[in-house]
Amino acid sequence: MIEVSVPVRICDNGGWTDTWFGTPGKVLNIAVGPGVDVSIRTTDGPDPVVVDVGGAGDRYAVTPGSSRTARHRLVEAAIDLLPPRGGPAIEIAVKSAVPAGCGAGTSAAVAVAILGGLSAARSDARTRREIAYLAHRLEVEVLGAESGIQDQLSAAFGGINYIEIDSYPEATVQSMGEWGELGARLSLVFLGRAHDSSGVHRKVIDRLTNGSSSTALGALRSAAVAARDAVVARDLQAFGRAMIANTDGQRALHPRLVGADADRVFDCASRESALGWKVNGAGGDGGSVTILHARPDHKDVFRDHLAQLDPRYRVLECSIAPGLEIKGAL
Repeated sequence: MIEVSVPVRICDNGGWTDTWFGTPGKVLNIAVGPGVDVSIRTTDGPDPVVVDVGGAGDRYAVTPGSSRTARHRLVEAAIDLLPPRGGPAIEIAVKSAVPAGCGAGTSAAVAVAILGGLSAARSDARTRREIAYLAHRLEVEVLGAESGIQDQLSAAFGGINYIEIDSYPEATVQSMGEWGELGARLSLVFLGRAHDSSGVHRKVIDRLTNGSSSTALGALRSAAVAARDAVVARDLQAFGRAMIANTDGQRALHPRLVGADADRVFDCASRESALGWKVNGAGGDGGSVTILHARPDHKDVFRDHLAQLDPRYRVLECSIAPGLEIKGAL
């Protein structure tokens, strides 16, 4: 058996600048777990590949390269891109600890995990960076989705990373080291419903094409640099200010990027004296937000108050996590 684990991405200061329309890009993001787990094992079944998508309760056969109506486009496209090289039949099981459409780069994490596992199954020697770029190509070129590059890089490298994109999608990644005090004060809040990342991307692209909000991209880049400097200085208050500045920049980029549910959670966090708050990923209605608390013990009080505010809101378990890990062999 091959077992693969990858984190998801939160608190992406400078997000949107890692896209084809937002470069040059500067992003400071945080990889957290539990994220996505993929296992690949040999079977004695008649079908070349069996897929088990745990979160959706689906188990079915896939013939790589065949013409079919996909049930899970991303999973099946990854198998088509790196099909097994003969040998025994295999089963691919996919599990995610975060909901789909959470705004935490889940689709990128799934792509990195499956492609990493399939590379190992084929005995292909690929670096983390190569797998990240392959996952990005899968989403953008094969599936036609709008996607920056930061999610795939975060899933592959893990931890806290500062990313610069001079010529999309080529990027440099600087690991910012460990910061346990930051991780102990973060809450990831799911707002109760999925968001449509590609749909939000189209709205922002239309607005930028019409000449609106281009200065907001500069504010997002500045927020990423401020977050990076705060990590270097290990300054929690400065990191919180960068998060808030980034949220204001998202709102300036498009008023729909910070939804009503996010604002309700931010108001709750502000009353709890939180240091910072930020919409994760593309934003819009639904998705998730990150809160930076003034003290670790504020997290439990915040969770209780959030449950009273709206039962749909849910604090998800998270801690800063390493990147792509592959164990075992077929």
